[in-house]
Amino acid sequence: MNSQDYIAFDALVNKVQQQEETIAQLVEIVAATNRKLTELSRKVHKNEHNFSLS
Repeated sequence: MNSQDYIAFDALVNKVQQQEETIAQLVEIVAATNRKLTELSRKVHKNEHNFSLS
């Protein structure tokens, strides 16, 4: 490999690392969103149950 190949390889490694970080952040966002949706769903279900008892 010549110096240009090493530069290109390093650029690809950096790009993959950035993509891994982005994917990890997106997974965290999806997990947080799912937790919020689950909490809201439980609250709505509880409110519907309480409303039907009134």
